[in-house]
Amino acid sequence: MAYRQYTKCASISSFVGFTWVQYVMVGGTAVVAAAVAFLTSAPFVPGLMIAALSAVIAYCLWWLYDRLICLGGDVCAVGFVLTVETPDEKSGLDSFDTDYSLNLVLAPDGVGTTQSEAESSPLLGTLVKETSDVANYRFLGYHLPFQGDLVTHFSNGDPYGGQYTTACLHAEFEGGGVYDLLQSCYAALALATAAAVTCSIPIIGWIACLILSIAAGVITLVGISNALNDKGNPADVNPKLMPIHAAASPDGDGADILAVKGTWVYDSAHEGWNEIHPIKQCQKAGRMIGQHWKQIQCSDDPRDFITIDDLGAYVRHWCSKLDGANDPGTIANQGLPQNQWVIHPLVDGCEPEAPPPPPPR
Repeated sequence: MAYRQYTKCASISSFVGFTWVQYVMVGGTAVVAAAVAFLTSAPFVPGLMIAALSAVIAYCLWWLYDRLICLGGDVCAVGFVLTVETPDEKSGLDSFDTDYSLNLVLAPDGVGTTQSEAESSPLLGTLVKETSDVANYRFLGYHLPFQGDLVTHFSNGDPYGGQYTTACLHAEFEGGGVYDLLQSCYAALALATAAAVTCSIPIIGWIACLILSIAAGVITLVGISNALNDKGNPADVNPKLMPIHAAASPDGDGADILAVKGTWVYDSAHEGWNEIHPIKQCQKAGRMIGQHWKQIQCSDDPRDFITIDDLGAYVRHWCSKLDGANDPGTIANQGLPQNQWVIHPLVDGCEPEAPPPPPPR
């Protein structure tokens, strides 16, 4: 079972989603909607609702379907968790972005790895490196910025408060905040439009207009509440994935190592970096013991560890495990009755049905 997905990335050839474009798009949509409402003699309140809802819808559509640029399909990455960004940490309008985000230090990197060092890694460096399509993109003289996902965290010993800056791969479990907001605005817009029409009818129309306007407002408020509470969660698919442990010190000690697979994209809403968005599969692969990727703790017991002689083989092993989870044969076996147990096969499991006897000769 894959994690939730609401976004769709756009091809580089059709991308025009710069920040200034979204403002023009949102503002233009609101102005056009307001002008139409005015020309059709729509009352002030329904007309204002139509303009506002149209602007929000335009923004949500940009956020979901035009913000992310496709870079090459689904990819797999293995790294340790440097920091976690939960939906609860966001405020203001950012609260509608209910994704649960991770900043991963990819194998074989460590805390303090620069962007150029991360890009030059033969193992996974391609995932954080600017692609030629992004580098060569131009639209009306504008280009796409790129600096990488640089996370400032942990003191580097500088007496003036300096901290390590580490090149990471950003990855997100999607929440439904913006999608839920979009759906509620669609419904509210239909009611606001109906209200604008009925308001021109005396007496009965005025009453209907009031009722429809109130209903549109209620749906919008309920939609906002639902959106803010529809949060991405790594436990949506695998409850055992939580809690996720971020690095507790600059040596990365104790950080969970995750194997993640999802869509590889460039996110135009940030300073310019590649990311996995959304995460479709995720599995804990161990816990860091120092940041040299030589030994990895396999469980909560610190005595349970393995020595990594070939880090490339270790990464390929975990990525193949994620690939195998989507194998048609694996999915078919998971659907068999004898594999539907929850507690334990001996407690709530069943024996597979015996094959029918051979036909008589």
